[in-house]
Amino acid sequence: MFVGLLLVSTFFAGAQKTVAVLAVGGAMLVAIGWVDDTYKSRKKEFPALPKLMVQLLVSTLTFLMDIRFRGINLMWLGAEEGTYISFPILVSLLMTVLWIVGLINMVNFLDGVDGLAAGATVISAVTLFFLSMLKGQELTALLAVALAGAALAFLRFNFYPAKIFMGDAGSMFLGFALGVISLEGTMKGATIISLVVTVLAVGLPVIDTVQVIISRLLAGSPMYQADRRHVHHRLMSRGLSTKQTVIILYVVSLLFSVLAVFLFYSQ
Repeated sequence: MFVGLLLVSTFFAGAQKTVAVLAVGGAMLVAIGWVDDTYKSRKKEFPALPKLMVQLLVSTLTFLMDIRFRGINLMWLGAEEGTYISFPILVSLLMTVLWIVGLINMVNFLDGVDGLAAGATVISAVTLFFLSMLKGQELTALLAVALAGAALAFLRFNFYPAKIFMGDAGSMFLGFALGVISLEGTMKGATIISLVVTVLAVGLPVIDTVQVIISRLLAGSPMYQADRRHVHHRLMSRGLSTKQTVIILYVVSLLFSVLAVFLFYSQ
Protein backbone atom coordinates (compact mmCIF):
# COMPACT_ATOMS: atom_id res chain seq x y z
CA MET A 1 0.00 0.00 0.00
CA PHE A 2 2.83 2.35 0.89
CA VAL A 3 4.75 1.67 -2.32
CA GLY A 4 1.60 1.73 -4.44
CA LEU A 5 0.51 5.15 -3.14
CA LEU A 6 3.98 6.61 -3.66
CA LEU A 7 4.39 5.23 -7.18
CA VAL A 8 1.04 6.61 -8.35
CA SER A 9 1.35 10.00 -6.63
CA THR A 10 4.97 10.53 -7.74
CA PHE A 11 4.15 9.55 -11.34
CA PHE A 12 1.24 11.98 -11.60
CA ALA A 13 2.27 14.75 -9.18
CA GLY A 14 6.06 14.56 -8.96
CA ALA A 15 8.04 15.21 -5.79
CA GLN A 16 5.69 17.79 -4.32
CA LYS A 17 5.73 18.71 -0.65
CA THR A 18 2.77 16.56 0.38
CA VAL A 19 4.09 13.56 -1.54
CA ALA A 20 7.49 13.98 0.15
CA VAL A 21 5.85 14.10 3.60
CA LEU A 22 3.92 10.90 2.86
CA ALA A 23 7.12 9.25 1.61
CA VAL A 24 9.37 10.17 4.52
CA GLY A 25 6.80 9.93 7.30
CA GLY A 26 5.26 6.80 5.83
CA ALA A 27 8.65 5.09 5.56
CA MET A 28 9.37 5.82 9.23
CA LEU A 29 6.01 4.42 10.35
CA VAL A 30 6.28 1.36 8.14
CA ALA A 31 9.76 0.70 9.54
CA ILE A 32 8.79 0.93 13.21
CA GLY A 33 5.58 -0.97 12.50
CA TRP A 34 7.57 -3.72 10.80
CA VAL A 35 9.75 -4.04 13.92
CA ASP A 36 6.63 -4.28 16.10
CA ASP A 37 5.08 -6.88 13.77
CA THR A 38 8.32 -8.90 13.87
CA TYR A 39 8.18 -8.96 17.66
CA LYS A 40 4.54 -10.08 17.57
CA SER A 41 5.33 -12.86 15.09
CA ARG A 42 7.79 -14.18 17.70
CA LYS A 43 5.17 -13.80 20.45
CA LYS A 44 7.08 -10.96 22.09
CA GLU A 45 5.86 -7.51 23.11
CA PHE A 46 7.45 -4.43 21.54
CA PRO A 47 7.40 -1.35 23.83
CA ALA A 48 4.79 1.27 22.96
CA LEU A 49 7.13 4.24 23.59
CA PRO A 50 9.29 3.88 20.43
CA LYS A 51 6.15 3.76 18.27
CA LEU A 52 4.72 6.83 19.98
CA MET A 53 8.01 8.70 19.53
CA VAL A 54 8.01 7.96 15.79
CA GLN A 55 4.36 9.03 15.54
CA LEU A 56 5.18 12.33 17.26
CA LEU A 57 8.20 12.77 15.00
CA VAL A 58 6.29 12.28 11.74
CA SER A 59 3.49 14.56 13.00
CA THR A 60 6.00 17.28 13.84
CA LEU A 61 7.64 16.78 10.43
CA THR A 62 4.25 17.29 8.81
CA PHE A 63 3.81 20.52 10.76
CA LEU A 64 7.30 21.76 9.84
CA MET A 65 6.51 21.11 6.17
CA ASP A 66 3.62 23.56 6.56
CA ILE A 67 0.83 20.97 6.51
CA ARG A 68 -1.03 22.02 9.62
CA PHE A 69 -4.05 23.54 11.35
CA ARG A 70 -3.72 27.28 10.75
CA GLY A 71 -6.91 28.75 12.12
CA ILE A 72 -10.66 28.68 11.75
CA ASN A 73 -13.32 30.78 10.07
CA LEU A 74 -16.35 31.31 12.32
CA MET A 75 -18.70 32.53 9.59
CA TRP A 76 -20.79 29.32 9.73
CA LEU A 77 -21.61 30.10 13.38
CA GLY A 78 -23.18 33.40 12.42
CA ALA A 79 -20.12 35.57 12.79
CA GLU A 80 -19.46 38.33 10.31
CA GLU A 81 -18.00 37.34 6.95
CA GLY A 82 -14.24 37.14 7.10
CA THR A 83 -14.15 36.42 10.86
CA TYR A 84 -11.02 34.27 10.94
CA ILE A 85 -9.12 33.22 14.04
CA SER A 86 -5.47 32.41 13.39
CA PHE A 87 -4.04 29.88 15.84
CA PRO A 88 -0.82 30.65 17.76
CA ILE A 89 2.08 28.49 16.61
CA LEU A 90 1.98 26.21 19.67
CA VAL A 91 -1.78 25.66 19.36
CA SER A 92 -1.35 24.91 15.66
CA LEU A 93 1.42 22.40 16.45
CA LEU A 94 -0.60 20.73 19.22
CA MET A 95 -3.72 20.36 17.08
CA THR A 96 -1.74 19.04 14.12
CA VAL A 97 0.08 16.45 16.23
CA LEU A 98 -3.13 15.37 18.00
CA TRP A 99 -4.97 14.95 14.68
CA ILE A 100 -2.27 12.91 12.98
CA VAL A 101 -1.24 10.79 15.98
CA GLY A 102 -4.93 10.28 16.73
CA LEU A 103 -5.73 9.01 13.23
CA ILE A 104 -2.65 6.79 13.15
CA ASN A 105 -3.84 5.02 16.28
CA MET A 106 -7.54 5.08 15.40
CA VAL A 107 -6.97 3.15 12.18
CA ASN A 108 -4.55 0.87 14.02
CA PHE A 109 -7.29 0.09 16.57
CA LEU A 110 -9.70 -0.85 13.75
CA ASP A 111 -7.29 -3.49 12.48
CA GLY A 112 -8.73 -6.16 14.73
CA VAL A 113 -10.97 -7.91 12.19
CA ASP A 114 -10.15 -9.07 8.67
CA GLY A 115 -10.78 -6.29 6.15
CA LEU A 116 -12.12 -3.65 8.54
CA ALA A 117 -9.24 -1.14 8.57
CA ALA A 118 -8.61 -1.44 4.82
CA GLY A 119 -12.31 -1.15 3.94
CA ALA A 120 -12.91 1.82 6.24
CA THR A 121 -9.87 3.53 4.73
CA VAL A 122 -11.24 2.99 1.21
CA ILE A 123 -14.55 4.62 2.15
CA SER A 124 -12.88 7.54 3.97
CA ALA A 125 -10.37 8.12 1.16
CA VAL A 126 -13.09 8.09 -1.52
CA THR A 127 -15.04 10.63 0.54
CA LEU A 128 -11.95 12.86 0.83
CA PHE A 129 -11.50 12.49 -2.93
CA PHE A 130 -15.00 13.77 -3.67
CA LEU A 131 -14.70 16.61 -1.16
CA SER A 132 -11.31 17.64 -2.59
CA MET A 133 -12.71 17.61 -6.13
CA LEU A 134 -15.64 19.78 -5.02
CA LYS A 135 -13.15 22.25 -3.51
CA GLY A 136 -10.94 22.19 -6.61
CA GLN A 137 -7.99 20.63 -4.77
CA GLU A 138 -6.49 18.44 -7.48
CA LEU A 139 -3.42 17.22 -5.58
CA THR A 140 -5.28 16.00 -2.49
CA ALA A 141 -7.93 14.46 -4.75
CA LEU A 142 -5.17 12.53 -6.53
CA LEU A 143 -3.61 11.41 -3.24
CA ALA A 144 -6.98 10.38 -1.82
CA VAL A 145 -7.96 8.27 -4.82
CA ALA A 146 -4.48 6.71 -4.92
CA LEU A 147 -4.83 5.81 -1.22
CA ALA A 148 -8.28 4.35 -1.88
CA GLY A 149 -6.90 2.29 -4.77
CA ALA A 150 -3.97 0.97 -2.72
CA ALA A 151 -6.22 -0.01 0.20
CA LEU A 152 -8.81 -1.56 -2.15
CA ALA A 153 -6.17 -3.68 -3.88
CA PHE A 154 -4.98 -4.87 -0.48
CA LEU A 155 -8.56 -5.53 0.64
CA ARG A 156 -8.92 -8.16 -2.09
CA PHE A 157 -6.56 -10.36 -0.07
CA ASN A 158 -7.42 -9.02 3.39
CA PHE A 159 -11.20 -9.53 3.45
CA TYR A 160 -12.40 -12.47 5.52
CA PRO A 161 -10.89 -15.03 5.45
CA ALA A 162 -7.72 -12.96 5.08
CA LYS A 163 -4.73 -14.30 3.17
CA ILE A 164 -2.46 -11.41 4.16
CA PHE A 165 -2.45 -8.93 7.05
CA MET A 166 -1.33 -5.32 7.17
CA GLY A 167 -0.07 -5.34 10.76
CA ASP A 168 0.93 -2.14 12.54
CA ALA A 169 3.16 -1.21 9.59
CA GLY A 170 0.18 -0.95 7.25
CA SER A 171 -2.48 0.38 9.63
CA MET A 172 -0.28 3.19 10.96
CA PHE A 173 0.61 4.26 7.43
CA LEU A 174 -3.06 4.34 6.42
CA GLY A 175 -3.93 6.52 9.42
CA PHE A 176 -1.01 8.84 8.68
CA ALA A 177 -2.01 9.18 5.03
CA LEU A 178 -5.62 10.01 5.95
CA GLY A 179 -4.37 12.62 8.42
CA VAL A 180 -2.03 14.33 5.97
CA ILE A 181 -4.51 14.29 3.06
CA SER A 182 -7.34 15.69 5.19
CA LEU A 183 -5.15 18.46 6.64
CA GLU A 184 -3.91 19.53 3.22
CA GLY A 185 -7.36 19.07 1.68
CA THR A 186 -10.75 19.52 3.33
CA MET A 187 -9.33 21.18 6.46
CA LYS A 188 -7.30 23.77 4.58
CA GLY A 189 -8.69 27.24 5.28
CA ALA A 190 -10.87 25.55 7.86
CA THR A 191 -14.40 26.59 8.68
CA ILE A 192 -16.46 24.93 11.38
CA ILE A 193 -18.38 22.99 8.73
CA SER A 194 -15.21 21.77 7.01
CA LEU A 195 -13.93 20.43 10.34
CA VAL A 196 -17.23 18.62 10.95
CA VAL A 197 -17.26 17.26 7.40
CA THR A 198 -13.70 15.96 7.71
CA VAL A 199 -14.38 14.24 11.03
CA LEU A 200 -17.45 12.60 9.46
CA ALA A 201 -15.37 11.49 6.47
CA VAL A 202 -13.21 9.46 8.86
CA GLY A 203 -16.15 8.86 11.17
CA LEU A 204 -15.84 5.15 11.94
CA PRO A 205 -12.35 5.20 13.51
CA VAL A 206 -13.20 8.43 15.36
CA ILE A 207 -16.46 7.12 16.82
CA ASP A 208 -14.86 3.79 17.72
CA THR A 209 -12.02 5.50 19.59
CA VAL A 210 -14.32 7.95 21.39
CA GLN A 211 -16.60 5.19 22.67
CA VAL A 212 -13.59 3.12 23.81
CA ILE A 213 -12.17 6.10 25.74
CA ILE A 214 -15.53 6.80 27.42
CA SER A 215 -15.97 3.12 28.22
CA ARG A 216 -12.51 2.85 29.79
CA LEU A 217 -13.04 6.03 31.82
CA LEU A 218 -16.34 4.73 33.19
CA ALA A 219 -14.75 1.38 34.01
CA GLY A 220 -11.64 2.97 35.54
CA SER A 221 -9.41 1.04 33.10
CA PRO A 222 -6.05 2.39 31.89
CA MET A 223 -6.25 4.15 28.52
CA TYR A 224 -3.26 2.25 27.15
CA GLN A 225 -4.44 -1.24 28.12
CA ALA A 226 -5.75 -3.35 25.23
CA ASP A 227 -9.23 -4.78 25.70
CA ARG A 228 -12.31 -5.90 23.76
CA ARG A 229 -14.30 -2.67 24.01
CA HIS A 230 -13.96 -1.75 20.32
CA VAL A 231 -17.12 -1.71 18.22
CA HIS A 232 -16.14 -4.80 16.23
CA HIS A 233 -15.48 -6.74 19.44
CA ARG A 234 -18.85 -5.70 20.85
CA LEU A 235 -20.71 -6.79 17.71
CA MET A 236 -18.94 -10.14 17.57
CA SER A 237 -19.63 -10.75 21.26
CA ARG A 238 -23.34 -10.49 20.41
CA GLY A 239 -23.05 -13.43 18.05
CA LEU A 240 -22.32 -11.74 14.72
CA SER A 241 -19.81 -13.42 12.44
CA THR A 242 -16.64 -11.71 11.29
CA LYS A 243 -18.11 -11.06 7.83
CA GLN A 244 -21.39 -9.71 9.24
CA THR A 245 -19.51 -7.40 11.63
CA VAL A 246 -17.32 -5.98 8.89
CA ILE A 247 -20.21 -5.40 6.48
CA ILE A 248 -22.29 -3.64 9.16
CA LEU A 249 -19.36 -1.34 9.96
CA TYR A 250 -18.80 -0.68 6.24
CA VAL A 251 -22.41 0.51 6.06
CA VAL A 252 -21.92 2.72 9.14
CA SER A 253 -18.77 4.21 7.60
CA LEU A 254 -20.60 4.79 4.31
CA LEU A 255 -23.45 6.57 6.13
CA PHE A 256 -20.94 8.89 7.80
CA SER A 257 -19.45 9.64 4.38
CA VAL A 258 -22.82 10.36 2.79
CA LEU A 259 -23.63 12.73 5.67
CA ALA A 260 -20.26 14.47 5.18
CA VAL A 261 -20.93 15.11 1.49
CA PHE A 262 -24.51 16.24 2.25
CA LEU A 263 -23.30 18.75 4.85
CA PHE A 264 -20.68 20.05 2.46
CA TYR A 265 -23.33 20.70 -0.19
CA SER A 266 -25.71 22.32 2.30
CA GLN A 267 -23.24 24.91 3.61
